[in-house]
Amino acid sequence: MLNAVDDGYGGLEHCNSTALICTRKDLPRLGEAKAPEGYTTLRGLISHEYFHTWNVKRLRPAELESYQYGHENYTELLWFFEGFTSYYDDLLLRRAGLLDNAAYLKLLNKTINQVMQAPGRLVQSVAQASFDAWVKYYRQDENTPNATISYYTKGALVALCFDLTLRSEGSEGNEDSKGHGTTLDDVMRALWQRCKAGPMRQADFSDVLQALGQRSFAPELARWVHGREELPLETLLKNHGVSVLQEPAQLAQRLGLRVSDSDNQGVQIKTVLRGGAAEQAGFAPGDEWLGLEPAGSAKPKPASQASGGWRMSRLDDLLLYAGTAKKVIALVARDKRLLRLELTLPPALTTWRLAVQDAALVNKWLSPPT
Repeated sequence: MLNAVDDGYGGLEHCNSTALICTRKDLPRLGEAKAPEGYTTLRGLISHEYFHTWNVKRLRPAELESYQYGHENYTELLWFFEGFTSYYDDLLLRRAGLLDNAAYLKLLNKTINQVMQAPGRLVQSVAQASFDAWVKYYRQDENTPNATISYYTKGALVALCFDLTLRSEGSEGNEDSKGHGTTLDDVMRALWQRCKAGPMRQADFSDVLQALGQRSFAPELARWVHGREELPLETLLKNHGVSVLQEPAQLAQRLGLRVSDSDNQGVQIKTVLRGGAAEQAGFAPGDEWLGLEPAGSAKPKPASQASGGWRMSRLDDLLLYAGTAKKVIALVARDKRLLRLELTLPPALTTWRLAVQDAALVNKWLSPPT
């Protein structure tokens, strides 16, 4: 069931159906050959909930074998049940021919940058994020990106890492007669056969990995699932024909901010990211960034001696008014007080852009299994 509304998005899986919400503008329009970009997102949502028919509604964590509707149900396995489903949702669109390789990599690129731009990935493991879903993921605040990581997005990248690792190692002598090594598809099918009649535990996943991958994957589970170190994405992607290019980050990410701005409302600070230039300057969530002054003008001067400042209406005004300056004074309103914060403009940060480098390797990964 799809409910098209003015503003909304989401889905909830059931055993034999799913309830979906999308915005009307995301739907294809009569007479227009090209569907809106949001239609790809909607297709991914439909794919996601359809995959849940197996991965959650039937293959389910032991803690959810019998639902308790009177209180929260805690499990550390949402990184698998939601994260792995998030990996397969767009991948199945690619295999169905609804996306080409470039479009798929663009979606994967977005997920990678979302994870890499969240300082909380270095604070909370994806297993902890799963367990804390009731108290953190569904009760987000201005500090959420600094303290937590999404088991959807990072879980999808953990699935990617297992898939590409299995494919790499499987091509080193474990291929079948058709030249196919072990993949995450094989793991999911084996888990289905092993656990469809009963609950699944992490030990089941670990055992199947070891059986099909012909070695223990305990180190990867410790680092990728229960640890907080960076995932080996760049190496694995390069091994499968994908080049990782560096592009300039958007200004908000460069400063370590998440903002909402408009010509009418000005620049409203929503989140101050851990370790960024804005945090070092003393910005706080809820601040309104009013304007700029040249560095060195921290104390107000009489109007006749003032060196001049600028009113901020959008964040991009910073680049216009700061010019080549390395430091500026940010004029900020907080709790009806006016503050002057010395902001050091950091060097340009970069984000990833994925591109096909070896089409044959990419096709071997992304094309439908034969």
